[in-house]
Amino acid sequence: MGERDTAGARDRGALVDKARAVLAGNDMGSFVRPGRDLYPHQWNWDSALIAIGLAGVDPARGRAEVRSLLLGQWEDGMVPHIVFHVPDPDYSPGPELWGSAACDGAPEVATSGITQPPVLATAVWALHEADPDLGFLEEVVPALERWHRWLHTTRGNEDGLVVVLHPWEAADNSPRFDAALARLAVEGSTAVERTDRRVVAAEQRPTDDDYLRYRFLVEHLRERGYRPASLEDEPFVFVDLTFNSILATAEDDLAELWRELGADGRRAREAAQRIRGALSERWDDRRALYVEDGDDESAGETIDGLFPLYGRVPSAEQARRLFDESLWAPERFGPSPEAPWPVTSASKASPAFDARRYWRGPVWVNVNWFLARGLERAGLGEEARRLAELTLQLVTRSGFVEYYAPTTGEPLGARDFSWSAALTIDLILRPPG
Repeated sequence: MGERDTAGARDRGALVDKARAVLAGNDMGSFVRPGRDLYPHQWNWDSALIAIGLAGVDPARGRAEVRSLLLGQWEDGMVPHIVFHVPDPDYSPGPELWGSAACDGAPEVATSGITQPPVLATAVWALHEADPDLGFLEEVVPALERWHRWLHTTRGNEDGLVVVLHPWEAADNSPRFDAALARLAVEGSTAVERTDRRVVAAEQRPTDDDYLRYRFLVEHLRERGYRPASLEDEPFVFVDLTFNSILATAEDDLAELWRELGADGRRAREAAQRIRGALSERWDDRRALYVEDGDDESAGETIDGLFPLYGRVPSAEQARRLFDESLWAPERFGPSPEAPWPVTSASKASPAFDARRYWRGPVWVNVNWFLARGLERAGLGEEARRLAELTLQLVTRSGFVEYYAPTTGEPLGARDFSWSAALTIDLILRPPG
């Protein structure tokens, strides 16, 4: 190994140590909180992504993370988007907004009544690859199966995809939800107290009008025990391509977990194939990305149109075009002289693009991780390495924060953010390509 390689390895080793220190600082004993000042509870996909990072450095702690999240699982199988293990009167909106104790089938611990992108089976597979433990799989795989079945039976549509009923089940402040949220009749609704505006500058967060609509949807769902009788009557029903792409890969991983247990993972394999088939129908050949139902091109483009790459959906030709013409295109999501840090969460060509506001333009480590893994699976190893390298450079420059300005690399949102630290560990210890 040359002197430069040795120095590079030393620098990356130091970065892993710093990332581990962030995770240790956010460790609440039974779970790792996403961030010290803004996120004191356990969030669903945060926890799964944290477990992926822990797989490389402390699999036993990663398994504890999974167990803690599953304490919040409802009787029908749903794994909620927040589990309120530790009371925190300073955090709002908290468990009082959700009222889970009054809902049939809710666990003893207070939780929210909605879910989040199902990364957990992928995290369990990463933990098993790093440190096989069949006893752990016997403990948690049936719970994962129940959650995935719940998604298909209660949230499935006729295309074989699943829907979200609240923006908090996905990248909540994304411009892709603007039109659907604007249609809500929220007159008379009251604003919710917000911890985020006390911790982070208002210009970096969703607006008060956004939160009014978020609360309206929670209250609507709470009145129905978070289990509406019919999706057709719901005010917000959205086929989120990010959520479905993550589910397709999670079903693959769940099938592998069943195989490790000597069981039949056919339901999961068939579900993954069904999701991929439905997502493949949403390829827009002219724009070289995937589109929503009723996609309004004038509203701009978001990372949602790129995520089927992570779900192993595109053909080789489509993956090549998606990278060249969309993901890496300087006028859209890729690096440019004015915005050198990819991948922007909204296209720079979008009228909704905002370099500093939550999910409307900033760069996220988790998005880059998902897309780098997707590029790797599509056979675009060099492109995956390029994206991973720029991501690590950004983290080295600006720290482990929630999101970053693509124009300057400025750290935005919560500091000492756990999934940014955890996925940095994974990108270094399991470099894509």
